[in-house]
Amino acid sequence: MTIELTQEVSSRLTSDHYGWLTTVTKSGQPVPRLVWFYFDGANLTVYSMPRAGKVAHIMAHPQVSLNLDSTGDGGGIVVVGGTAAVVATDVDCRTDEPYWAKYREDAARFGLTEAMAEYSTRLMITPTKVWTTPTG
Repeated sequence: MTIELTQEVSSRLTSDHYGWLTTVTKSGQPVPRLVWFYFDGANLTVYSMPRAGKVAHIMAHPQVSLNLDSTGDGGGIVVVGGTAAVVATDVDCRTDEPYWAKYREDAARFGLTEAMAEYSTRLMITPTKVWTTPTG
């Protein structure tokens, strides 16, 4: 199922650098994790360590949500619901040009450039639903 995103949602998915990816455990517990993500205009890409819980959660329960921060006053919240899948393993996120162009400076600032090689599992999220709160 493909959905049409508003310009505001697309802009936020392109410009925001941090999101909370919520997956579901075997027991049904929702678990949010802070992630870096790249939006290509249709899908979201997230890289993970291969043994991270979110990878196992997605393989068992592919329905996820990605939540973006508010404007500080409860407005401007963007939540994208979708279906996630593991689409590649044993890859280096630093060779994914669009993703790395977005996060190269963040990785350097946090001293994570070399550590990012450990994020070798590519996850793809296909949006199926969007919830927002008004801005301003």
